[in-house]
Amino acid sequence: MDTTEELNGTYFYHGHANVTPGELFDLIFLEQLADSLGVTTEAATLVLIGQPIIPVSGKLAAAENTPGTSIASVLSRRILKDIRFPFGIRPSAPMGKFSKLKMVPTNKIATFIGRWIPFIGYAQLIIMLEVVAKNTRNKYNLIARPKDRIQWTYF
Repeated sequence: MDTTEELNGTYFYHGHANVTPGELFDLIFLEQLADSLGVTTEAATLVLIGQPIIPVSGKLAAAENTPGTSIASVLSRRILKDIRFPFGIRPSAPMGKFSKLKMVPTNKIATFIGRWIPFIGYAQLIIMLEVVAKNTRNKYNLIARPKDRIQWTYF
C-alpha cells in the first residue's frame, strides 16, 4: 500500500489502517501542527516572557492592574534604560489584565516593547493556527473522497 489509499470505505494513511474521515482529518491536522512547531515555540516564548510573574512591591494600583512585572519588561528596561521616543511621541501600549485591558500612552521605548511582546506572541499563535487549519483542509480535500470533503469553512 501507498501512504494514502482507500480500504473498504475507510482510509489508510501513513501506517494507520481503517481510518474514518474524521480520524483522517485529525491525523492530517496533527501532522501539519507538528510541521509548524518552530513557530509555536517562538510564539509561546513571547507569550510566557510577557506574563507578569515577577512580584513587585509598592506597585501603584496593583489590585486593579497586573500584580507584578514580566521578564520582557525587566529585560527591555535593563537593556534600553531610560531611552525615550523622540519629539514627544507617546504611542499606546496595552496594560492590565485581559478583563480590564486598556491602552496607555508611554514615551519610554522599553515600556512600549515590554507591554507589546506577549501580544506579538498571541498574534503569531493565531496566524500559525490559521495556516495549519488551511493546510489541513487542503490536504484532507486532496485525499478524501468527494462525499467526505470539506465543502466550505471559514479557514
